Amino acid sequence: MQRIVLDPGHGGEDPGAVSGQYREKHFNLQVAGAAARYINERYSAAVHLTRITDITAGLGERAAYANELRANLFVSLHTNAGGGTGFESYVYTSAASGTQVYRDRLHDYVARFYALHGIRDRGKKKANFLVLRETNMSAVLLENLFIDNNNDLALLNRPDFIQQLSEYISEGIAQTLGLDKRIEGTGIVPARAVTTTEPDQARQFLKAKNPAAPDYIDIYVKMGGIYRIRWDAVFAQSCKETGFWKFGGLVRPEQYNFAGLGSFDGNEGASFKTPEDGIEAQFQHWHVYFHGGKLPTGRPELDARRNAALSTGWGGKLNYVEELGGKWAPAPDYGISIVRDYMAPFVDGISAVLQPGPVPEPQPEPDPGDNGGGWNPAAEIARLQKDGFVVNDHAPDSFVTWGEFATVLNRLRDQS
Repeated sequence: MQRIVLDPGHGGEDPGAVSGQYREKHFNLQVAGAAARYINERYSAAVHLTRITDITAGLGERAAYANELRANLFVSLHTNAGGGTGFESYVYTSAASGTQVYRDRLHDYVARFYALHGIRDRGKKKANFLVLRETNMSAVLLENLFIDNNNDLALLNRPDFIQQLSEYISEGIAQTLGLDKRIEGTGIVPARAVTTTEPDQARQFLKAKNPAAPDYIDIYVKMGGIYRIRWDAVFAQSCKETGFWKFGGLVRPEQYNFAGLGSFDGNEGASFKTPEDGIEAQFQHWHVYFHGGKLPTGRPELDARRNAALSTGWGGKLNYVEELGGKWAPAPDYGISIVRDYMAPFVDGISAVLQPGPVPEPQPEPDPGDNGGGWNPAAEIARLQKDGFVVNDHAPDSFVTWGEFATVLNRLRDQS
């Protein structure tokens, strides 16, 4: 599968070009996020972004990230400034012929879109930009309009224009690389993605299930940016593993182990000093499957299962949350459950596209000994039903009457 790195220029403390209240970094992220979604929905390719939130990322870090992934194509997305108008593209001053061919294809395809709007094609150029010079693969930089031109800025502020531009960039990339069409049934929720979920949506969802739950949502948002993984998916997985942070299984609340890391065969699993450490360890385990390789620069290694998971050969092989089934945990519908049962209730847009589909077959070489750990309420209920201790169906978060509780206890006593 071909790997594409989309680089939303600037971010965090670096706003890029500025025009009044508008910042280049925001337009770049909008275009990159929409392009990644488009490719993920239609083509078989692994799309990575150098940032998925408004964080500061160094130019060298961006290039090193693409090099570590051994990407097939690096596309840096920018918005111009300086009193002009239109669209232009760049490759490195001494770019190889293959890179120039890729740039020509991509540029010409995107230029068609701009021609429809009567926007000037400023041409194909070369420059000694670090992200073009230091990347080991073909690298192209696109300058989309001028933030300090009123007509260009008006277009950049139109959501429909951003969407159409992103689609043309995506199709240009697909045709440049000759991408295969996406295989249906692999998933609908890419884990490496820009998300529009607001923290308060997750807070309300959790509080409705567990009013006593502590508020660690901002930690999930922070770690999502650092690890380039959508935080709402990792948060949803914590709700699944801990029974909405009620715990009650092998893992105790004071362990701050929100993914049940290392809890299997009666072991209580890993313990962490702080909630932030525990949540970061959870992100590191996701990082294994969706990125692989090195952790982000400067991050401490907190997940003791990381190397074991990498040794299985699944490092960086997954794209969609649904693909976790059989690779993270033995249950083939594990990732599907995260999306269907825990993300859909609070993440905008997921319920509308959820369709019943085949449950994926369990995959070989799962993470040794690590079955996702923690508390799996649905599985516990299923065990009781199988052994005849519970007769009626129960949702994992439904209340149990004293009569039902007494029935379970008495049947246990009868067997002792």
